[in-house]
Amino acid sequence: MRSDHIGLGAHILPTSANLVGACMCAIPIVKLLHRSSWSTWIDKGLALASLLFLTSAGLSYLSMRHSRNGQGTENLAEILFLVGLGTVFMSLMLLSWSIA
Repeated sequence: MRSDHIGLGAHILPTSANLVGACMCAIPIVKLLHRSSWSTWIDKGLALASLLFLTSAGLSYLSMRHSRNGQGTENLAEILFLVGLGTVFMSLMLLSWSIA
């Protein structure tokens, strides 16, 4: 591994790992609140976000380990991370709308 190739992947890896845990903890909490037509969409959104964050963490790890394809893998990890954040945002918007 090149010492000068510590870029965004070094920040994506721990943040993605933390967000996987947060999404996995939020799914049972949503199930405890109430049963509405939106709760299944919220569960699926959080599960999808968890998978996106897990994949993003794996790709960011690979980008730090392999210097020849590091930049492309790091870009893909960043895209998946941002899509995961958008998915969490939409799930939380649905959650707040269903509670109100």
